[in-house]
Amino acid sequence: MTSRSASTSQDRPFYAQYAWAYDHLIDDSPQPWAAAVHDRLVRAGFPRAAVLDAGCGTGRHAAALAARGHEVDLADASKELLQQAARRCPSARVLHVDLCSFRPEFLYQAVVCRGVLNDMTTDDERDAALGAFAAGLRAGGLVMLDVREEARSRDRANGTPGRRTVDLHGRGRLTFTSTSTWNAGLLLVREEYELDLDGEPSRRSTYEFAMRPWSGTELRQRLARAGFIDVEIAPGVGRRTDDRLFVTAARA
Repeated sequence: MTSRSASTSQDRPFYAQYAWAYDHLIDDSPQPWAAAVHDRLVRAGFPRAAVLDAGCGTGRHAAALAARGHEVDLADASKELLQQAARRCPSARVLHVDLCSFRPEFLYQAVVCRGVLNDMTTDDERDAALGAFAAGLRAGGLVMLDVREEARSRDRANGTPGRRTVDLHGRGRLTFTSTSTWNAGLLLVREEYELDLDGEPSRRSTYEFAMRPWSGTELRQRLARAGFIDVEIAPGVGRRTDDRLFVTAARA
């Protein structure tokens, strides 16, 4: 059975029909994250690691890790995003999976996951995903996560629309608007898409979904339950806002 979070990844316009525009809208450099992950792997004795990028998106961060000498496999619930990641990382193994029911066939020295765990709003989904990460790691292997932090995410969810318009190389423009509010521990997100291509009628659509940010206490408890030790929680890396955490833990 497909988890709710994987269904969102497959249905969300940002990851499906507009996946081709993802890199136009999200253009933060992957280098700070890749550098932080690489440095942590070197300190752990894995300068050339086998890495699973769980929720790889378009593969920008996987490519940055591969450029540092790591062998990276790609995993995502969105076929459209995976297609782009595969083109960007042609030598990578490509896995179209639901991370909540994923059973890795290989053991890695690291599993990295940016953002995806926020989409898992139930306790069962969260425990299942972290359990899958643990099952795919060798003893002493590392999991490295980027997640939304609960208190700061709540503070930023004030109902103010955030809008961005990108030029599609002279073919038109895409305007993406995201509005977030907070209710009972959940970040409620409404996205609006306006696609205007030259010579074609305008296309407009909306999508609503929920995310659940993380507290430090929950991270430590769930990671320990999944079999991780030595949990380190630091501010997010390579993000424009202060509502993210960079989390590292080792497989016992």
